Amino acid sequence: MTEYSPTNTLLKDMPYTTVVDLLRMTLLVYNYGKDIKLSNADDTVEAFVDGLKKSGDFEHIHLNETRKKVLEDVAYNVPSGKLVKFIQDETTDIQVGITLCEAKRRISVVFRGSESSADWYYDLLIMKHKLKDDIRVHSGFYKQLTQNNVYEKIVSEVKSTLTIYPDFAIYVTGHSLGGALSTLFGYMLSNEMANQITVVSFASPRVGNYAWKQAFNAKENLTHYRVTNNRDIVTALPFYRYHHVGHNLRLLNENYTLIGRDSPRKCWEETLFTCWKVSEHDCELYYNRLTKTEW
Repeated sequence: MTEYSPTNTLLKDMPYTTVVDLLRMTLLVYNYGKDIKLSNADDTVEAFVDGLKKSGDFEHIHLNETRKKVLEDVAYNVPSGKLVKFIQDETTDIQVGITLCEAKRRISVVFRGSESSADWYYDLLIMKHKLKDDIRVHSGFYKQLTQNNVYEKIVSEVKSTLTIYPDFAIYVTGHSLGGALSTLFGYMLSNEMANQITVVSFASPRVGNYAWKQAFNAKENLTHYRVTNNRDIVTALPFYRYHHVGHNLRLLNENYTLIGRDSPRKCWEETLFTCWKVSEHDCELYYNRLTKTEW
């Protein structure tokens, strides 16, 4: 394993605060539409939280203390943050939010992770789909992303937002299944536009074959930071002829290891010999570890 110091150049363009912001949104997308929901498309998250506090309803929302604190942090640390569009498909149960932050000049696409039986159905469709040439990706992830024109709807919202904010940065993120969907979506989107796209995935399984890895890592307008807990079992799956992409930021209890996408790796790394803990897949554990780790 090749270890990197906190000042390594691979992280020079990936601010710690941005990764934390993206993980906060990734946590909250699990609750959106059920426990929290913006009533007005023009509302900022800050105005939404302020309204809840003024009415006395903030303490009664169905969020645990960690997620209440995360909601407050999003409201006050991401000023002017708005939800541009929340897309969900009843057939596939995919859920994704497109958000905008004018203060941080950022457009974010946030995918929800596995939550329902429909999600697990797509997780288990491990046969590969031919994307183009020799590039093959997980058929379940591809199907959930593209069925019922969901992919086209997301791209349309991103492109529409870019017409107003053409120089804003584009980030794509998600946890678990959401991490896999964000990785696949980021690659497909990078083929549709010249804009620089940054994927920050959390707890993602593998998405495609070796040709997929080569094509993904060769994209000049695409960067991927794959954040994983050290022993997270999901990051070892699927293992047969599937490959991870991008740089791997591996979280320990109060430290991290950064492994570059082209760094040599031992054959047993990110297999069930080293990644075997179900408990390390928890999204809140990712948040707990990330907030103890800074570069």
